[in-house]
Parts: sequence; structure tokens; C-alpha cells
Amino acid sequence: MVQVYKDITKVQKDATKVAEIADIIRHAKIGTDVREAMAQGFETIDDSEVINHLINEVDRLTDEIVGYRADVKKLTETVQKSITDNQTGIENIGKQNQEAIQKVSDDNQSKLDMFDENWQNKIDRIILGIDEPTLEKIIDEKLNERGV
Repeated sequence: MVQVYKDITKVQKDATKVAEIADIIRHAKIGTDVREAMAQGFETIDDSEVINHLINEVDRLTDEIVGYRADVKKLTETVQKSITDNQTGIENIGKQNQEAIQKVSDDNQSKLDMFDENWQNKIDRIILGIDEPTLEKIIDEKLNERGV
């Protein structure tokens, strides 16, 4: 048969810290003492130094995180500006180089065309005898023969 024991004894000590509540629980002999000490412990936790310290630390860390976010935002803006500036500089250098390359290419093409023309004239003279100096010579001779 189960015997029911009702303990109506109250905790005799007013605890203000969680450590004091733990001490009461350790030394309580009767069930009500233990339950009351636990209830007081939970009530005390809200006002305890540990919880206040943790809340202050969380607030401090939140402020730090907000500061870090601002720093990251500034750094991101700086990096983006640097990228944009570098990209613009590279594009400008590319345009300048493209103009210089085009000028050199045009000069070389002109020289190559002149070289090709000179060689073509030499080839025509050697093979066909129809280059301009040869033709002028032939025409002069024909005109001299006719007395002109």
C-alpha cells in the first residue's frame, strides 16, 4: 500500500543567487523544500548575474556584428570601386593598344603592298617584258623607227 506524504514545510532561507538555491536543494530533507527551492531557482535565474552577464555579452556581440557588417559593406564598396577603376583602366589601355596596333598594321600593309608591287613589276619585266619601263622603251623605239 502506498503512503502519501504531504509536506507543507517552507524553505526557511531567502535565496538571491542560483548558487544559494542549489545549496538549499542539496540540503533539503522534505519534498516541499526541494520543490520550492527549484521554483525559487527558476524565478532567480531571470535576475541572476549570469543571465545579465550573458545578455550583456549578447548585446555586445550584436553591436560588434553590426560594426563588422558596416566594415564589410565599406570594404565591399572599396573593392567594387577598385574593380571598376581597374576595368576602366584596362579598357582604356586596350583602346590605346588597339589604335597603335591598327596604325602599325596599316603601315606594314602599305609597305607590304609596295613590296608586292615592286616584285610584281620585276617579275613582269623578267618573264613577260611588259613592265612600265620596258613598255616605254619599246614604244620609244617604235616611235623612233617611224621618225616621230
